Amino acid sequence: MNTRITGLILLTLTGLLIVKCSKKEQLSPKPALFITLKDSAKNSVAGATVRLYKNVKDSGITQMSDSNGVVIFENLEPELYYWLATKGCANNRGSQTTLKRPLIHGVVLYGYSVMSETGILKITNKSAERYKVSDTLFTITLSRDTPYIAYPQVGTHLIHSKIASDTSTGAGKDTLIKVGCGDTTNLIVPY
Repeated sequence: MNTRITGLILLTLTGLLIVKCSKKEQLSPKPALFITLKDSAKNSVAGATVRLYKNVKDSGITQMSDSNGVVIFENLEPELYYWLATKGCANNRGSQTTLKRPLIHGVVLYGYSVMSETGILKITNKSAERYKVSDTLFTITLSRDTPYIAYPQVGTHLIHSKIASDTSTGAGKDTLIKVGCGDTTNLIVPY
C-alpha cells in the first residue's frame, strides 16, 4: 500500500512539474526589435516608414517612427529580420539594415540606422571585356551586360573604370557623375 501511495505521489508531482514547465514556455514573451533612426547630423528622424521583413518575398510589417526616431516591433518570431527605413529620398541603405542574427525569445534587441539622402546608380558593362569599376565606397568587377545597383549619397562622385585584366597602375578612365535626390543615374562602361 505504501508503494502505491508513493507511486501516486511521484506521478502527481511529475505531472505538476510538466504542466508548470510547459506554462513557462508558453508565457515566455516573443522577441522584440527596437530601432532608432538618426540623420547624418545625429537628429532623430520622425515620421519615417520602416518596413521589417524576413526576405525579399516577405511583405513584412510596416510602422512609422515616433518623434524620437524610434520604432518598436513586438511579438516577432526568433528569426533573422531586415529593415528598410525611408522618408522622402532619405533611407538607411548605407547603414545598418539587419542585426545579422536571429532574434531571441524574451529579449528586446536594438538596431540603429543613419538615414541619408540617396539616389540610385546603375552601372552596366557593354564591353566583351570584364571591367573593374570603383569609387571611394565600392570596387566591383562587371561582366558583359551585368548591372550593378548602388545607392550613393546625393552629390558628385568620381568613378574610375578599367579593363579587369589590366594590371598597370593608373590605367583606365575617370568620370564624374552627379547623383540627385531620388534620381536614377545610369552609367555604361566603357565610357
